[in-house]
Amino acid sequence: MKLSLKIELSDETKQQIVDQLADFRKLYPQFQWERIENYNILIHNFGEFSDKKSTIEKIEKALFDKNLFYLYSFEVALTIGNNIVLFMDFRREKEIERISESIKELFPMSQSSEKFAPRLVLAKYKIPSKQQYFVIKKRLSNLEVDISFKVKKLSLFEGEKRVRVFKLL
Repeated sequence: MKLSLKIELSDETKQQIVDQLADFRKLYPQFQWERIENYNILIHNFGEFSDKKSTIEKIEKALFDKNLFYLYSFEVALTIGNNIVLFMDFRREKEIERISESIKELFPMSQSSEKFAPRLVLAKYKIPSKQQYFVIKKRLSNLEVDISFKVKKLSLFEGEKRVRVFKLL
């Protein structure tokens, strides 16, 4: 079974994102836009685990003293790999970095040296021409997003099914 820890966004927050991106989405209907019900922020992908109970106990241990926090958006940007990925970045937040570090300590096989950066994937698309790429980048640089919300809980998913909720202090 594949387990992942995510921040689930409220329906209100999801709608704010849709509203603020509406004009941009109209310009790029050819993008593969993420379904609104799938809007969440991945904190950690645990991969395959055979002992779900033990994994949940470790996650509880990592999260037992963690506090709620706020996330604030600051840009919509894109990366290029096999295709382009459009995402919303959020400002660095010390508490979510603490959570990420605690999980990495208890799950050493999934270690990464990078600091955790909260990011919401919005869309994917084939790699455009250089000219299209620069037009998209320019439009994104002019796009203003203003999303903020309080994170009071984290959710553990097995595939697409939520199996556990962890409340923060």
